Amino acid sequence: MRRLLTALLALSFTAAHAIDRVPGTNTYYSARTDPITDVNTSFILIPEVNDLTDQTSYTIRCSNRDQAELWSYLSAKHALLADTELEYATKPVVTIRLGSDAPVVLRDQDVSIVSNASDDMDSAAIGFTAGPTRQIVAGLTAGKRLVVRINRASGGQALTYTFPATGVGTAWATIGACGTGRAGSAGPAPVTITPAPGAAAPKFTRWYFTTCTDATSGAVRAGLIAGRAHLCDLVIDTVPNGAQPVRAEFRYELEYREAGRTGKLTLDSVDRWPATGASGARYRQSGPQLIFTLPLNVRARPERVYTSINVTATVYFNNGTSKRVYEPLPVRPAN
Repeated sequence: MRRLLTALLALSFTAAHAIDRVPGTNTYYSARTDPITDVNTSFILIPEVNDLTDQTSYTIRCSNRDQAELWSYLSAKHALLADTELEYATKPVVTIRLGSDAPVVLRDQDVSIVSNASDDMDSAAIGFTAGPTRQIVAGLTAGKRLVVRINRASGGQALTYTFPATGVGTAWATIGACGTGRAGSAGPAPVTITPAPGAAAPKFTRWYFTTCTDATSGAVRAGLIAGRAHLCDLVIDTVPNGAQPVRAEFRYELEYREAGRTGKLTLDSVDRWPATGASGARYRQSGPQLIFTLPLNVRARPERVYTSINVTATVYFNNGTSKRVYEPLPVRPAN
């Protein structure tokens, strides 16, 4: 317990920041915001279940020093890197598994060497970048335990650590989900994990738009009216296989008529889920259906009549796979 208390005190920085424990669990968190920059500097700490010395934990951080950045790291009672590995930045091979999902091997670029407050490299810690951290958070908040296996570059027995999911959902909500809207306009980092052998995305049987709700009047329509903001539901029917969505991107193409000719225009804008701000895509699941609500608004132009907005959706799953669909949505003139 002494090592855990030391870690918590090191994370607290000052006594002004409270460190709380989710009641009935061993999950700790601290909800905080930088008073100058408003950066969410919160964290969650989860002790390992089998380490009776309390020297092993998994920490989710909302910031990296003074910058908004979602990342995480595992701190262990064992040495994870030898001195020569620190010198040459040689990292271990890391495999993660969430609940009964298929295990995935993290790519080398998604694993990082961690330095402490004195900028000394820590041989007993290993970090994870935003992509795998999002996947891990999605699994933990869904009630799936996290198992991490580390195969050290220097050899020896593989090290396996287990972290419970109890209390993580409560802690994650309390710290504002790390304020993902403040992490920058670039959106979530790509999912950069290597699918385990045999991993597959759920089978998509069909996909379609159901209705669009006028964001101002609340009127429900079968398509868009140019010049009006709408929230439109894209539904994907699946044959579930246990893989769960962790991220999605939506790109757009407009079809139009102008001066007796037809044309297509590819838009630069991208909507993402999880959203990177107040606007953006939302997601919910209904049985085998994946439902994404997209914020859509097509300009009304007198010289050009837009007839369709075509949506390409790429859905990424927690076993490292992805699948893409393409679906047009009709656009009607404003008058």
